[in-house]
Amino acid sequence: DSLFHARNKQNLSFGVSDGVGGWNESGIDPSIFSRTLTAYSTSIAQEAFLLHDSDEIDPRDVIRRAFAGMRMDSVPAYGSATALAMNLSLASGRLRTAQLGDSTYAILDGKQQARFVSAEQQHRFNMPFQLTIPPLNDEKTEAGGSPFYRPRTRDDEMRRLIDEDEFADLAAVGFDTPLDARPDAHTMHHGDVVVAATDGLFDNVRVDEVEKLAERFMQAIHKTTATALPPGSEDARPVAVADLFGGLAYSVAAQAVANYIQDDLRSPFAERAKLAGYSFTGGKPDDVTVMLAWVRETAKVEAEEKIATMSAKL
Repeated sequence: DSLFHARNKQNLSFGVSDGVGGWNESGIDPSIFSRTLTAYSTSIAQEAFLLHDSDEIDPRDVIRRAFAGMRMDSVPAYGSATALAMNLSLASGRLRTAQLGDSTYAILDGKQQARFVSAEQQHRFNMPFQLTIPPLNDEKTEAGGSPFYRPRTRDDEMRRLIDEDEFADLAAVGFDTPLDARPDAHTMHHGDVVVAATDGLFDNVRVDEVEKLAERFMQAIHKTTATALPPGSEDARPVAVADLFGGLAYSVAAQAVANYIQDDLRSPFAERAKLAGYSFTGGKPDDVTVMLAWVRETAKVEAEEKIATMSAKL
C-alpha cells in the first residue's frame, strides 16, 4: 500500500494505492509500483497549472498523468495497483474523486453517520480494476528492499507525451487504464469526515464499526475544541485535536487488523464471497492504509472558538 497528499492553491489532493501482491511470484516487489504511482501523483497535483486560486484539480487527471509519467520513466516500475485519488476544494467545499479498483471511501456526516460509501470497481469477485505495466521480454526485478522511484523531471517534450497518452496499447490487450477510473463529486458540509482506504479496511471492517469509532473520537475532539484554554496556551489546541484525529485513523486501521486475524468472523469480504458463490469465513489478512479528512467551515470554526472563550469568561 501507499498514499499521497499535496496542496496546490485552494486544493488539497490525496489518495491511496494498493500494489497487487501476486507479482511477488514473478520476483517483482509490488510495493514499488504503488509507491511510484503515489509519488508521481503527488508531483502531478503539486505542479498542476491553475489559473485562479479557486480552480479545482481533477483527480482523474492526476491518475492519468501520474500513470503516463510512470510509463515514460527511464527507470521501469513493473507491476499493478489500484488507485483512489481525491481533491477537496478549500474554496468551494467540493470533493471530487476518481476510483479505479477496490480502494474505496466513505463520507461521514457531522453525527458520524455514513451518508455515502463508494462501491468497489471489480471485473468479478476479487478481481479489481487496476493499472498495469507488464515486464517486457520476461524481465524481472529483484523483490524486497527496493526504494520507490522518484518522479522524473518532466521537460516540455515529456509533458506533451503525457498529455497525448491515451493508453491505446494497453486497452487493445485488455488492460485497465486511467480512463476507466470512475469519477464522482460531493458537496461537503461542516463536520464531515472523509475515510479513504485500501481494501484491507472495508474487506474486514463494517461501515457501522467505523461510525462507532468515529463517534467516540469526534466527541473527544469536540470537547477539546469547546474547552477554553488559559491565556498563552491556545497553540496547544490544534496539537491536541491533531493527536486525537490521528488516533482515530490509527484505531480504524487497528480494527481492520484485529478483525482479519479472526477465522470465524463474518467479515464484509466473507459476505461478498458468499454472494459470489464461494465458501469463505473469517477476515482477510491484508495491508491496511487509511486516510482521513475533517471538513470545517472557517466561519463556523471562528464562531465555535468565540463561544468557548465567552463560556470561560462567564
